[in-house]
Amino acid sequence: MNMMGGILSASGLFSKQSIFILMVGTMLGYVVLPIFLLETSSFYPESIQTRSNKPDPRKLESGDDIMSRLIENKKLLSVQSMPTDRSPNIMETAVLGDHRRKKILVTGGAGFVGSHLVDKLMMEGHEVTVVDNFFTGQKKNVAHWIHHPNFSLVVHDVTEPIMAEVDQIYHLACPASPPHYQFNPVKTIKTSTMGTLNMLGLAKRVKARILLTSTSEIYGDPQVHPQAEGYWGNVNPIGPRSCYDEGKRVAETMMYSYKDQSNVEVRVARIFNTFGPRMHPNDGRVVSNFIIQALQKKPLTVYGEGDQTRSFQYVSDLVDGLHALMNSDYDGPVNLGNPDEFTMKDFAKYIKKLTESESEIRFLEKTQDDPSKRKPDIALAKKKLGWEPRVTVEEGLSKTIVYFQQVLDEAGEIIPTGPGASKPQN
Repeated sequence: MNMMGGILSASGLFSKQSIFILMVGTMLGYVVLPIFLLETSSFYPESIQTRSNKPDPRKLESGDDIMSRLIENKKLLSVQSMPTDRSPNIMETAVLGDHRRKKILVTGGAGFVGSHLVDKLMMEGHEVTVVDNFFTGQKKNVAHWIHHPNFSLVVHDVTEPIMAEVDQIYHLACPASPPHYQFNPVKTIKTSTMGTLNMLGLAKRVKARILLTSTSEIYGDPQVHPQAEGYWGNVNPIGPRSCYDEGKRVAETMMYSYKDQSNVEVRVARIFNTFGPRMHPNDGRVVSNFIIQALQKKPLTVYGEGDQTRSFQYVSDLVDGLHALMNSDYDGPVNLGNPDEFTMKDFAKYIKKLTESESEIRFLEKTQDDPSKRKPDIALAKKKLGWEPRVTVEEGLSKTIVYFQQVLDEAGEIIPTGPGASKPQN
């Protein structure tokens, strides 16, 4: 009581009742509660053990362990691609010595064809630099290489000069589908002319070999069938397609002018219709439109009576052809395409069959300057490159249908692009 009284007299702040409650609470907290927990732990031994053995995240790894793991991951990612939604399969890259590893520039390398070409070059172990302004290209087409030390991505428009030290240049940059290249025809012409001029200037300065991806459209609406490289074409120079057709024709002229005047090593590939995964879903081309329409049970739109013909090659065959041409000794123009020919009416029926779609086929007004026939003569490619298509149209379409189904699952709905000028929907 004397001590209690001393406390009360010293503070004058607490009543006897408050002091009593404080002492009881202290006794419960320090004596009774620990005894209670010890007794009840016998009823839940596993849960108590789990909590007591849970590792402290701060003690999981030492600094040296973390650094070792980071180094191992970096080594792993330097010899393979990283799986992504667009490219889920892992692609391993070869390791080349400095004397064998080339520095390769790919303009338009984030596009449909360009990204597949990049895959091949990366797997061979070369250093690859992609130059793209993303007008029709998409970063996700090359996202699986972003981490790799041999890969570089430069956002740049080829109508402006660029400085680089390279051994080879694959010049693919240019919108290739009619709705996209007609959206800004002046820019399309500038890409084919000024862009090619800039790349040729670079090739001349650094003594690099350059390959131009030209097109079967330089043959226009042909009066010769099938089309061989010696055919000069039948092109309307002032029609809606001329910005692309004539742009590529003058690009070819530039290539051979630089070859003759400045001894630049040139290669020219005339590409026929190509399809496969990573096609832009809104590019307005026949394969993408038919597949998207069929998968969504929408009418398949055929322009004209459907008697015009096209030939279709799978993208991996084209990439092999481009690679073979670049590394060959032949410097003349070469057709790269699949001679398997379809009328548009029959091709629409074929897509319906492969997709098991009940869509109707709807015939609309024919578009201006649409070629009546298109089929490559590939005798020269066979002779000079030892190249010919290996993937059948059916096999390639099956893979492409799976790709577009995945795109549709992500997007929910895709409205196919019509024949008129249209900006790419990225």
